Amino acid sequence: MNTELRRRTLLAATAHAAFGVATLASWIAPHPARAAEPVRGGVLNVGFDDDAKTLNPVLSVQLSERQVLYLVFNTLVGINTDFSIKPELARAWHTEADGSRYVFELQEGVRFHDGTPFDAAAVKWNIEHRMDPATGSPQRTQLQSVIRSVEVLTPNSVAFNLINPYPALLSDLAERPGFMISPTAAQRSGAEFGRNPVGTGPFVFESWMQGASIVLKRNPSYWQAGRPWLDGVVFRDIPNHVIGLQRLTVGEVDIVTSISPDEARQVEGNDAITVEQAKVGRWFTLQYQVDKPPFDNPKLRQAIAHAIDRNRINQVTMRGRAVIADGMTPAGLWWSSPDEVVYDYNPAKARALLAEGGVAPGTTLAIAASSDLVLRRIDQLVSEQLAAVGITLQLQPVSQSESYARVVQRAINFTPISWTQRSDPNGLQYILLHSKGFANTTGYSNPEMDRMLDQARQSLDQNERKRLYAAIKSQMMRDLPYIPLYFAAEYAAVSKKIGGFVWPPDQIPRYRDAWKAAG
Repeated sequence: MNTELRRRTLLAATAHAAFGVATLASWIAPHPARAAEPVRGGVLNVGFDDDAKTLNPVLSVQLSERQVLYLVFNTLVGINTDFSIKPELARAWHTEADGSRYVFELQEGVRFHDGTPFDAAAVKWNIEHRMDPATGSPQRTQLQSVIRSVEVLTPNSVAFNLINPYPALLSDLAERPGFMISPTAAQRSGAEFGRNPVGTGPFVFESWMQGASIVLKRNPSYWQAGRPWLDGVVFRDIPNHVIGLQRLTVGEVDIVTSISPDEARQVEGNDAITVEQAKVGRWFTLQYQVDKPPFDNPKLRQAIAHAIDRNRINQVTMRGRAVIADGMTPAGLWWSSPDEVVYDYNPAKARALLAEGGVAPGTTLAIAASSDLVLRRIDQLVSEQLAAVGITLQLQPVSQSESYARVVQRAINFTPISWTQRSDPNGLQYILLHSKGFANTTGYSNPEMDRMLDQARQSLDQNERKRLYAAIKSQMMRDLPYIPLYFAAEYAAVSKKIGGFVWPPDQIPRYRDAWKAAG
């Protein structure tokens, strides 16, 4: 590559790191200091809600799996704590003028844990492997809808040729589609790769005892010199956060994340533990299958929305610290917009809508009752509030470890659920609201919604995208495939021996740069 092109590439990397991202500095503050200086050695023990099914990022869908994946694997690009894009396995990149071609310059000398070189050919194989129908990757439709081809230019440069301009590509490549797996190991292990993952990350997979622990050890040949600090990370399964916090108090684990305000009170005042609030909480919502009875009745959906007292749910489950949601985007992001469609708590209106929709008093519906404490409380409160307007809910118990898998199988209909934010609005809104979205488990389909989502993901004009996502939000609230509840108040309880813990706004803890003080 000539000098001018290198200059353009590095400038483009800087520009694209900031493209489409408004700073979140006003609501993401530095975490309180714990261990003052990095030290080498020690094992980080993470209290882990283990619902993991696979450690193969090509097949992964469970939220908890990503905590492990970010240690075993690297993504092509990364995200900062303000959601801006930063280099990772791709050290720089640039796009053509119309945004339909991205060229990535790769880190040199990087090897997978099995010794296989990481290069442009490996990137091409990774993307094509995901797009191959025989692989069965849930990312296939996501990638196939935007990528025309992947082209090896040199051993350390690769081009993504896109079907249309797609400004969300970098955001996608910072998540599951961007995790680079060893082609050699994947082909050798086949279906067992998810139990024997091989990446380029700072930690090497050692063992996985389902329901007990996932053990990782330091990668002595990691391509980022001097890292990681830790000798290993062990994810220790905890049946619930209450027990996890008890184990934290006695030193059996070093960190427990995603705990509620009530749970955080268990360790508040403990001089050995720091309690930190996530600045961007998960989006909690109710969902159902709108493509079949009874929830294909819009009057029923609207009635439920008016029957629910979200302020009461917030008080009981979040001590009033959550932010009520009338959409899926919190304030402070560049695509945030004022609330246009709002369903106020109005039981009388709910009863009138039920009558208009032909829903008889005493109608019984089923709702999944998760073993998760917060979700279980939401179920109970929703049940009480719907009973007040003439709907009886049957609580159907389901293990939290099986809950989302059953939602994907559409074996669960009405249920509370939560989602984390992505660094580009397309990353969450397309997969949930588009009729072809791979995470669309509601059966929602609206041609106008599809049109707006398609247009928003292709536009290079950020103002136009902001306008479209505001319209998308309003359309979602009119159609109600989801009934938004709130953006949660969530906390991490961390031993003061631990430093370098990073909790980005996507709610996936990163432990790559963590260290553990002696003693």
